[in-house]
Amino acid sequence: MKSPKKISFFISLFLIVSCSGSLDFNQLEDYVPKSKYTTPLIYFTAFPAQFFDSTRTIQQNSISDSAIISDFDDFQGNLIRGRIVKIVLNAELRNAFDRDVIVQIEFLDENAVIYSFRPIIVANNHRKFLPFEEEIIIASNSNVLNTTQIRVTVTLENIGIQMNPNDISEFEFKSVITLFLESNL
Repeated sequence: MKSPKKISFFISLFLIVSCSGSLDFNQLEDYVPKSKYTTPLIYFTAFPAQFFDSTRTIQQNSISDSAIISDFDDFQGNLIRGRIVKIVLNAELRNAFDRDVIVQIEFLDENAVIYSFRPIIVANNHRKFLPFEEEIIIASNSNVLNTTQIRVTVTLENIGIQMNPNDISEFEFKSVITLFLESNL
């Protein structure tokens, strides 16, 4: 029978020799930490009555609200501003109106349009959520980082027939924004 000291010695020697190798610390120079952050951006529900004047007799073709997010300064901090490489807007839209709806989202700086997303067209009576996604690459659109406000404009199609201002159908919009960050060590 072999002694436990000899067995322990050989096992320890095997572990020490088998786990040795040269480490390449130069790999750290090529490493770029990447992270992404997703946060809610805009949510609203619109009803037919919101497209009418106060007397509910004259229908407007579109409604717009640039006060949905005032003082949007998420890109202004030095910690984030120098590290953003891509922004992705994801939205879901549901349209129970009896007409098509077009949604236009714009990033603003002091009320000047910096970036316009492609228009989103939602067919009438589209009761399931319709997904939408658009990405902005910061290297080719660096002015997006100057965004201070976001404007959403909802426009009705088929305006020949007036909607019923007492109708309870609704248009729903919800969105999130994802920031992709990279940093050098």
